[in-house]
Amino acid sequence: MRVLLAGCGDLGTRLGLNLVRKGHEVIGLRRHTESLPASFAPFAVDLTSPGTAKIDDIDAVVITLTPDEYTDDGYEQTYLRGVQGLIGVLESTPERVILLSSTRVLGSSSPGAVANEDSQPHPDSSPARTLWETENLIRNTFASASIIRAAGIYGRENSRLIEGVRSGRPVNYRRWTNRIHHADLVRALEALLFSSDAPRLMHAVDSCPVQLGEVVEFLASELNVSPPPDLSAEPAEGKRLDNTRFHEFLGSLEFPTYREGYSHQLRTGA
Repeated sequence: MRVLLAGCGDLGTRLGLNLVRKGHEVIGLRRHTESLPASFAPFAVDLTSPGTAKIDDIDAVVITLTPDEYTDDGYEQTYLRGVQGLIGVLESTPERVILLSSTRVLGSSSPGAVANEDSQPHPDSSPARTLWETENLIRNTFASASIIRAAGIYGRENSRLIEGVRSGRPVNYRRWTNRIHHADLVRALEALLFSSDAPRLMHAVDSCPVQLGEVVEFLASELNVSPPPDLSAEPAEGKRLDNTRFHEFLGSLEFPTYREGYSHQLRTGA
């Protein structure tokens, strides 16, 4: 299979290395390609301004974009303008297109409410609305596309939450949180590439929606430090995401809850 990884940052590179090991051809598309693995074919393109760049004979595209700036304009330029640019670069329609989006498109809800793939999104911020618009652009352009919305991705080298617990940064203990370990997310992206019945929409989330207070208390115990202060004046917030579809598609997760994931990260540093 000839796979184009559009964005090809950390997640795309991890996915691509798995694919290369299994004998597939990987093309890494990003603005600067110098740091791509030597086993990837580089394709240096700024998708917000692709010019005359074109590519053909692609079997599958996996879109894992990351905004340069986490601002309203950063999201619009990276996701909406970037995907528009990608569509213009492709000279033929791939058999499989996968977009990595985010569960933030769902918007806010009553504290602890359960949401799944059938829940109607109510994006309540400019970045969320841009992601929703990008999802619809993909759906309207590629009839067989799969969209995977990731919850909070964790397990990589740097963790703001772990450092916050170490430094005693206060958090809202009543905020519901959902997460997915990067290793399980990469597994899901790869499985979507080769599935004969890939879901059109799936939430990548582990099996343990949990309030943030429980997570930071666990981390404090693992780090042998005092739990950070609770922002007690802040109200309960956040939703719980049901991972039934994700679990049925992918099977058992390597890191089914934050406990396994953070324990592994603290033990190995990754």
